[in-house]
Amino acid sequence: MTGDRKLADFRRWTLAVLGLLSAGPERQVEYLRVSGVGPDEVLLQFDDVLHVARARVADGSLNDEDYLLLQAVNESVNSVNAGPEAIWTEGALKEAAEWEDVRAASRVAKSGLEQSWSQEVGD
Repeated sequence: MTGDRKLADFRRWTLAVLGLLSAGPERQVEYLRVSGVGPDEVLLQFDDVLHVARARVADGSLNDEDYLLLQAVNESVNSVNAGPEAIWTEGALKEAAEWEDVRAASRVAKSGLEQSWSQEVGD
């Protein structure tokens, strides 16, 4: 039962992080201001998810298809990380194409994971 609970916690956490990553820039900026962190924190949360996801692939509790959805988000995250220093401002969060690519990839991944994981519950 503990393993099932940990898997459910991982899934909720992953969907929450993807929810923030896919949110509009206004919500993201609000999160940064309320939390007192910079834009990099949004990506660091995803990096944490990705590390746990790799371990879950290794132990068989996350399938390759679901992991590939997260990898697609990671490619967009890498584009932001490779951007100029100015990418780490609230203005860039609102206007830079790299951030919009992260939001789009995150929406796709979140939708795909929600669908995949809800089907598993139904099995």
